[in-house]
Parts: sequence; C-alpha cells; structure tokens
Amino acid sequence: MRPEDLVTHEKQLRSLRDVIAGYRTLGIRVEEETRSVPLHSLIATQNAIERRKYDLVLPLVEAGELDVPVLVEEHFTEGGYRRYLLDGHTRVRAHIELGHRSIVAFVIWAPAGTWPSNFVQVAAEYGNVLVKDLPFI
Repeated sequence: MRPEDLVTHEKQLRSLRDVIAGYRTLGIRVEEETRSVPLHSLIATQNAIERRKYDLVLPLVEAGELDVPVLVEEHFTEGGYRRYLLDGHTRVRAHIELGHRSIVAFVIWAPAGTWPSNFVQVAAEYGNVLVKDLPFI
C-alpha cells in the first residue's frame, strides 16, 4: 500500500454523499455537518485494523499529512449519543496512539435521533467495540 492509495478529502466527500444518498433512497432523512468528535467514544464498524496500513498511516498522521475528516454516524439513544465510525478506523487509531482527544469528522445524523442503519447492525455483530480497542491483524 502506498500513501497515494490512502483517502483524500475528495474521496471522503464522495463517500459521505454516497451514504446520504443511500439513506434518502430508503426515505430516511439525514443531515450532515463537519465538527470535532471525541476519539475515545467511536464505535468500530470493522473487526480489526490492518497492521501494515497502520504502520504507513501513523507517521503521516503524526506529520499532519493525512488531515482528512473521518466519516461518523451519530445516533441518539436513551443513554446519550452513540457515534459509529464508518470510515477512518486506521486514522482514528493513529490519532489515539498519538495522544489526541478529538478528530474532525463528517457527522451524519437524523432529526429523528436514530434510524435503521446497517452500520449500527455491523457494529453490534462485532460487539460494539471501540476503535481504541480493535485488535491488529
């Protein structure tokens, strides 16, 4: 994997638009905003982080060369907000390891508070593990 194979701002914006378009096709009204979110509260939607990719991403994040917002869904539940990381697991883990507390994200949310989401189902299947606790493979 080469640095140029990693995410760009434009690719992340396309992913954001694709997710929102998918929900709108299903008749689900969602909004988006760009804002800072706490790193340690992000629930993973994948089961591990690839060590080879992490070793490439960590120095780029440390040097400030991979400042692309991550993609997050925010759902309101009885206990408060739950944030599911859709894209950016490796970058989030690098930021955590570097001692950062928050990250800029494209946050998808719904005025209804929560909605049916395949990402939430996937996270539940993996045990609702926080990104900070994901194993490396």
